[in-house]
Amino acid sequence: MPFDTDSLEAIVQELGVPVTRAPYAVYGHPVFELSVPCIALPGSSLAVILWPSIRRVDVRLLVPGRTVALIAATAREVHTVEIYHGVEVMFRRSGGSVLFVTRDGASAIAD
Repeated sequence: MPFDTDSLEAIVQELGVPVTRAPYAVYGHPVFELSVPCIALPGSSLAVILWPSIRRVDVRLLVPGRTVALIAATAREVHTVEIYHGVEVMFRRSGGSVLFVTRDGASAIAD
């Protein structure tokens, strides 16, 4: 499906977490945030920030006791979202690379 605000419901449903509207916007367009618990690192979570209007997805590993993300990744030029039920959400980028996020709080980028 295209990566736009209409894809939010499918993303949220697959990852099993609520979505909130960020307290900031980009060029007047909303930005959305999800917090996916990281099963492998109890107490940690992936902050998934969705910027549909500029075709961008950020993922940040947030660990208790740290004020900045332990690891961060940004995918630009995201055009498509693929849902693999029970497994992951994949964000396809122009040029063929992908960023994925699992409902267990894992993430990776593959070229």
